[in-house]
Amino acid sequence: MLLHEYLRRSARIAPEKVALVCGETRSTYAGLAASASSIAGHLCARGLGKGERVAIYIDSSPEAVIAVFGVLEAGGCIVVVNPATQADRLGYILENCGAKFLVSSMEKKTIVAKASAGCTRPPEVIWTGKGEEEEPGESFGRIVREGHPSPNVRLIDADLAAIIYTSGSTGRPKGVTLLHRNIDTAVDSIAEYLENNAGDVILGLLPLSSSYGLLQVLVTFRTSGRVVLEKGLGYPYEIIKRLKEEKVTGFAGAPTMWAILLRLDGLEKEDFSSLRYITNAAAAMPASFVPRLRKIFPSTRIYLMHGLTECLRTTYLPPEEIETRSTSVGCGMPNIELWVEDADGRRLPPGHVGEMIVRGSTLMQGYWNDPEGTAKALIPGRYPWEKVLRTRDLFTMDDEGYFHFVARSDELIKSRGEKVSPIEVEDVIYTLEGVQEVRVIGVPDPVLGQAIRAEIVLKDGRSLEQQEVKAHCRRFLEDFKVPQVVAFVTSLPKTQGGKIKRTDPA
Repeated sequence: MLLHEYLRRSARIAPEKVALVCGETRSTYAGLAASASSIAGHLCARGLGKGERVAIYIDSSPEAVIAVFGVLEAGGCIVVVNPATQADRLGYILENCGAKFLVSSMEKKTIVAKASAGCTRPPEVIWTGKGEEEEPGESFGRIVREGHPSPNVRLIDADLAAIIYTSGSTGRPKGVTLLHRNIDTAVDSIAEYLENNAGDVILGLLPLSSSYGLLQVLVTFRTSGRVVLEKGLGYPYEIIKRLKEEKVTGFAGAPTMWAILLRLDGLEKEDFSSLRYITNAAAAMPASFVPRLRKIFPSTRIYLMHGLTECLRTTYLPPEEIETRSTSVGCGMPNIELWVEDADGRRLPPGHVGEMIVRGSTLMQGYWNDPEGTAKALIPGRYPWEKVLRTRDLFTMDDEGYFHFVARSDELIKSRGEKVSPIEVEDVIYTLEGVQEVRVIGVPDPVLGQAIRAEIVLKDGRSLEQQEVKAHCRRFLEDFKVPQVVAFVTSLPKTQGGKIKRTDPA
């Protein structure tokens, strides 16, 4: 199915059903579909061609969702940009993808002006927000009110749907190109194993600029459910209140979000009986988080998953396996084949550390305008015409086909001639009382090659000593895995997607 047809189909099935809750605004499927069609009609009238790029640079909002579906209905390619992005990065993305249009909010005027100034062909801007109709350019609200007819654009599932720019911690972001077919396949597989249905109410805290956040909305609209859209976890107790009031059934998060929730007081006394499942992706969940989440959400199914933008999703761990496989991210999701290879491209047997390779129809087509990067990531597959994806993620696979994450290949620490997974060390430190967040990195050392440095954010009012941390690690880890340096910090550096960076010391 084409992605914009998710909204149109649900609008036919349940036109008056509330599809989207955002703040005080409650939008029906019929209302969203009509607005998206008007945006699509306007874009086509203004000359948007099939596959041409439209950047969407606004906070999570009804306008953001309408823009996504409107661009897709017009035959365009969405480029959703994290609203926290600053002018230099925005300018690079606009120039790199050749955006023809940009949907942005009035509060971003200065950033948009700086970003557009460096573009060979600045995009035509459609403004949203207070004062949008007085600003030179088009007004999002006026376009919606004008009610442009839906365009008649013939698309197939091999047409370009999205370019998602990676939130890499260093260097320029890479534009991951995805067809309707790639995303639709992932949506169907995710909806299958999460058992999504029209009765679901999904809490969306993740930015739509990330594949994880975008897929939440697409899966929910594909199954005619409801999305409760929020702008992150800035006010945790308000989010908890929202979760209960809206009777949320599904909640996706990343380790940084769970770390925030786990430090809140009194959640074990709350009633979360409506919450059917929670999912974790973006980074491996520390094993110590699982029993603590169980106490807060005793009747909720917990899905541990792995994915990356280049193929959207790779694995999921069935909730019934979590007690015995809490260090695993599961087995391959439907319609995906996975294996582990060594540096010479040989498949490795269970128990050996190697790079995960992905085969299937969710794989990206390549990096936009980056043939060299594409050639490194997509390599020849089983058939002459086929490509498979090198993930750069190191895993082991057990005898039953379950995968265990070790590290990103460029994050593995080489100390005293041994290879150390930062995840393994972090998992041990997370079991210490008082630890809110931790990152373990390698830092140059003239004797060791790399010294292991642990940086710890403590919970409010808690204290720890360096020697306590080292002694705790010695009880559970081999000597060469014990951090040589322990630093207590007030925060850890994170990417726009909320992942903890492991590049340089904080």
